[in-house]
Amino acid sequence: MQLRALLLDLDGTLVDTAPDMVGALNRVLEAHQRPACDIAVASKLVSNGARALIEFGFPDVKNEQDQQELIEQFLSTYQQHVCIDSALYDGMHDVLTHCESNSIKWGVITNKPLHLAKDVMTGLGLLERCAILLGGDSLPVKKPDPVPMLHACMLLSVAPSECIYIGDHERDIQAGNAAGMDTGAASWGYLQHPVRLEDWNPTCIFSTPHSLYDYIATRSNA
Repeated sequence: MQLRALLLDLDGTLVDTAPDMVGALNRVLEAHQRPACDIAVASKLVSNGARALIEFGFPDVKNEQDQQELIEQFLSTYQQHVCIDSALYDGMHDVLTHCESNSIKWGVITNKPLHLAKDVMTGLGLLERCAILLGGDSLPVKKPDPVPMLHACMLLSVAPSECIYIGDHERDIQAGNAAGMDTGAASWGYLQHPVRLEDWNPTCIFSTPHSLYDYIATRSNA
């Protein structure tokens, strides 16, 4: 079946946001007179959001209220530096351009708060280009629930079978599969090793955005 829509996760799939997210964590750590974290290790946690980063940076803080205050500090700090060093993954520009040139709608479904996702997309000049952007707070539920996927299909006037959803976390594949879409595991993302992507049961595993481009080029001519 011909592909009519490409839907993507944001962090670790479309955009490498780790430099700014881990940078924000290190700013919060510095404000609390703590040493900076290991960027390589912390980057693997970015797809799990603010709480995972705070738990990594402040492993001794167990009180829920104290954790929440740190999360709010992190989110405020991150918003001030949301798109300084973040960048499209190499090859993703070609993927998006090909979609736009072949009447394939593309959009983003992320668990990131919508206002932060908008800031990232705006900073990279992508907000006006995408057909849809849903954040983790856009609907009452978020991934791995399939509702955001089905909602996107409704707004785009496409059937789930005409879409593929790409992500770097198991919940991405669970949500897409449950919605009846093809799914692609992005092995270039923030994977916490060891992980067997086959165990997520994706339709495809993509090693690079260039391999995703080849897939889309084939599906767009089906």
